[in-house]
Amino acid sequence: MNSVDKFYEREFKKGLKQEKMRKGTETLKVRDGVFDKSTLMTLYDLIKAGKLDTVQGIVSTGKEANVFWGYAPDGKEVAIKIYRISAATFRNMWQYIVQDPRFSDIKKQYRQVVFAWGRREFKNLKRLEEYLPVPKPHIILNNVLIMEFLGEGGIAYPQLRIAGPDDPEKDFRTVMSYVKGMYKEGIVHADLSEYNILVGPKKLHPIDYSQGTVMRNPMARQFLIRDIENVKRYFSKFIEVPDMDILLGQVTGEKNE
Repeated sequence: MNSVDKFYEREFKKGLKQEKMRKGTETLKVRDGVFDKSTLMTLYDLIKAGKLDTVQGIVSTGKEANVFWGYAPDGKEVAIKIYRISAATFRNMWQYIVQDPRFSDIKKQYRQVVFAWGRREFKNLKRLEEYLPVPKPHIILNNVLIMEFLGEGGIAYPQLRIAGPDDPEKDFRTVMSYVKGMYKEGIVHADLSEYNILVGPKKLHPIDYSQGTVMRNPMARQFLIRDIENVKRYFSKFIEVPDMDILLGQVTGEKNE
């Protein structure tokens, strides 16, 4: 093991030791599956560049990426999203990203596709951060995205599916305004649901924009309809919501005949 690997072993053990106490062997399994040598080197470069100080523990796990929390050099909490460099997720990623005009020239090589996946989320967040309460992106390097941490003390805000709507009518209008705001900026989330909305103390926060694409994507309208259907389905459990045609028209400005 070289000096860089030893350095990271020390850094991760500091935060993951207490995480292991809470989550047992799960943390170590996640660590073994995510922190390959390439990712360790990327994290090392981010620390050298003054973009990251420490990685403290795990927030969530997924098929395509895991999210950790840590600290920036200024002491602020950050979310560290690490996209898995794995052939297992390659096919699904490739099918989504090759349709995005911004990434149509990506080579069909899984490392490059994963890197592009991260860059796409970064681009989407940068495009929307002035208009929607998305996590503010700080930097993307290879398969590591550092962004604002939506939570406190390493505990992320709960998903809407867990916390539930505080005021269903108001929250429904808010989420639909987010969909409309994204559409206005030429973006469709493409995976919006109660799983990808966090409930903060004052706002609802849409997250997970790695599948987000531009409206120039030939599949964009289909993705938009699916997003709206997901929102309609969820809030229909609490309130009466308008028909799909009406909701789509409210977002796009198209008039129903």
